[in-house]
Amino acid sequence: MNTLQGQIQFINELEKLKAVKRRNLTLDNKRPENSAEHSWHLAMMVPILAPYSRTEIDQLKVINMLLVHDLGEIYAGDSWLYNESDKEEISQNELKAFKRLIECLPVDQQSELLDLFEEFETQETEEAKFAKAIDAIQPLLNHLHISHENENPDDIQASMVWKKKTFVKDYAPDLWQLVEETIDKSVQKGLYKRD
Repeated sequence: MNTLQGQIQFINELEKLKAVKRRNLTLDNKRPENSAEHSWHLAMMVPILAPYSRTEIDQLKVINMLLVHDLGEIYAGDSWLYNESDKEEISQNELKAFKRLIECLPVDQQSELLDLFEEFETQETEEAKFAKAIDAIQPLLNHLHISHENENPDDIQASMVWKKKTFVKDYAPDLWQLVEETIDKSVQKGLYKRD
């Protein structure tokens, strides 16, 4: 297989991300959002919310990180944020799936994408931290905007949400008030149970 054929194979495999269903819904007909839609939404949020990052960030790097961070879901599937069991196994499965996905690419492109994937996972750079914060905020906004009053089929407690989102206070402190307000409004709307 030549280089271009491998790249086209990778591009064709990306179509599968559109078939990975998430728990959040879409506005149009309340169908499950897919992971490709989620990634696109995150990428669009970066230039809009970048002024709220703690420091100057490389926006293109953040966008690229957000576009690749869920690609392992093509083979591993999406995992629910509130599933507390087997987090390490899920992480390893996504990494293996990601490596499998990129193996048809030239070595330099494999390395570039793997670096972005691992940077997001390790959360050691400002770009990765901001990307993680954006990834945490988007579902909150979506859930509040899309869901009907008292719609909580998974019986989510507000404390569960706070526990999962508290890191945003450190990673993007200027967006923390948005997170607090969104969670509070969601509780008032009956989307999370009061503790």
